[in-house]
Amino acid sequence: MLKLKKDKTKFIVFSSKQHLKKTENLHIKVGSIYINSSMSVRNVGLILDNTLYMEKQVNSICKFSYYQIRNIGLNNEYINDETCMTLVQAFIIY
Repeated sequence: MLKLKKDKTKFIVFSSKQHLKKTENLHIKVGSIYINSSMSVRNVGLILDNTLYMEKQVNSICKFSYYQIRNIGLNNEYINDETCMTLVQAFIIY
């Protein structure tokens, strides 16, 4: 009864860079749908790449963190310094 969404369903092969050339154009058939391998996948918010270097995950976290700290800075004129420090510390601890 489980249905696959073709545009959201991916699979990945984890390997070293030397072995990835052997597994470039893999696909599997599930029911009547062919699913091609992907270089990176997202699972529960975590981005994994096929060499497990996690560059996309780190870039995503840095982008999100920069955005959040920038928002705190933009609202700095409406809050005092102590509240601003508390917000930054809470963000870093979270």
